[in-house]
Amino acid sequence: MEDFFESIASFRSYRQLRAAWVIEGEGAGAKALFARDGEHYTQICRDSAFSQACAAQIAKLSCGHEGVVNLGERKIFVEQIHNGRRLVICGAGHVSIPVIRIAEMVGFEVTVIEDRVEFARKAQAAGAHHVICKPFEDALEEIESDPGTAFVIMTRAHSHDIACLRRILNKPYSYTGMMGSRSRTGLIRNQMLEEGFDPLKVEQLHMPIGLPIGSRTPEEIAVSVMAELIQVTNVQNAGEGFPEGMAEELAGLKNEKNPSVVLTMIVEKNGEAPRRPGTKMLVRKDGSFLGTVGGGYAEARILESASEMIREGSMEPRLVRISMTKGTMHCGGEITVWLLPL
Repeated sequence: MEDFFESIASFRSYRQLRAAWVIEGEGAGAKALFARDGEHYTQICRDSAFSQACAAQIAKLSCGHEGVVNLGERKIFVEQIHNGRRLVICGAGHVSIPVIRIAEMVGFEVTVIEDRVEFARKAQAAGAHHVICKPFEDALEEIESDPGTAFVIMTRAHSHDIACLRRILNKPYSYTGMMGSRSRTGLIRNQMLEEGFDPLKVEQLHMPIGLPIGSRTPEEIAVSVMAELIQVTNVQNAGEGFPEGMAEELAGLKNEKNPSVVLTMIVEKNGEAPRRPGTKMLVRKDGSFLGTVGGGYAEARILESASEMIREGSMEPRLVRISMTKGTMHCGGEITVWLLPL
C-alpha cells in the first residue's frame, strides 16, 4: 500500500477521505486512511501499529463522524478530508463572474458550465479553474460530484435552470442554490415535486439563492451567495483536511531517527476557541511553518513546543492542552493540540 501522506497527496478523485490518528495509548502516532464509497468506507492504507481490528471499527463509523473515539485504551482522532472544496456554477453571466472570483479567493475549485463561447471566455478570465463550453445538460452528465460538491444555478433562461436542476437533483451534493425571484423559484419547487423528486432534497434547495442582505449589484449578490454557501458547507462539518502543499511536503520526507518537522493538529476544542478540530500546522526545523492553529497565544505555545521537540530529537507524539482565558486570547475556551514529530 501507498504511504499515508502519499495517498492523500495523490488522491485526485472527488470521493471523501477519512483519516484516523492514534493520539494516545498503544501505537500512539499510528495512522490509517479510508476512502468513502457511497455510505461505506474502504481502507486505503494503515501503519503496522494501527491494528486491523481498530481499522475495521473506524471504517464502520457513520458518514460525517468526526472527533475523538475511545477504542479500549486507545484514543483515536477521526477526521473527514475532502480533496478540496468544489463548486460547479451553471451559467457565466454578470453575477457569476464575481461569484467565481470570491469562490476562488476562499479556496473553492471552481468549474463553470456555459454554452456561449464569449461568456465561457469571461469565466476563464475571471479565474475559473475549469470551463466547460457545451449544452448544460450534456456538461452536467459528465460531472461526477460527491457529498462535498456545491452547485450554483444562474443561467440566462428559465428552461436552462430547470434542465440543470433536474440533473443535479440526481447527484450527491452539499449545497444547491438557484437564482430567481421568490415566486418563480416557488413554482420551480412545486414542479420538481410534481415530477417525483425527493421531497426532502427539494425542500433543502436554496431558492432564491443567497442570504437576505439587501444586495442589489452583481457583486453584492455574489457576496450573499458565497456567504450562504460557506455557512451551509461549514455547518455540515466537512473537516479541515490539509492546507495546500502540506501533504505533498510530508510525503517527500525521508525516514530519519530525528524529526525534521512536527505536524500539529487540534483534536479537541471547548468554548470559543477560533479554530476547530482537524486544523493543522506544520512546524519545520528552521522555525518556519505552514498553516495555522489560530494565531496568538495558542499558536505561540505550539510553535515553542514543536521547536523544542525538534531540538531534543524527540520522536514521541505529545498532547498539549491550552487554556485560552480572558487574559491570554480574550476568547476563553480550551484546545487540545496533538504534536506528531516526523
